[in-house]
Amino acid sequence: MLAYIVSHMGYIVVTLVLILIVAAVIGQMVREKKTGKGGCGCGCKGCANAPYCHPQNVSDAHVSGAPEI
Repeated sequence: MLAYIVSHMGYIVVTLVLILIVAAVIGQMVREKKTGKGGCGCGCKGCANAPYCHPQNVSDAHVSGAPEI
């Protein structure tokens, strides 16, 4: 078992680094969602999807012609 780990150390390290990067990105997305920021990172002013992302912040959350969610 130890010989396998030693012989594949490069693959193991790269895989762990990639897992950490993906976990950090997902964690950042969750924190932004909890604080009320949008998913695109550019703000909601003038965004056509603002009523769907933040319906509590928009007085008229129903947009005519838009499908119900």
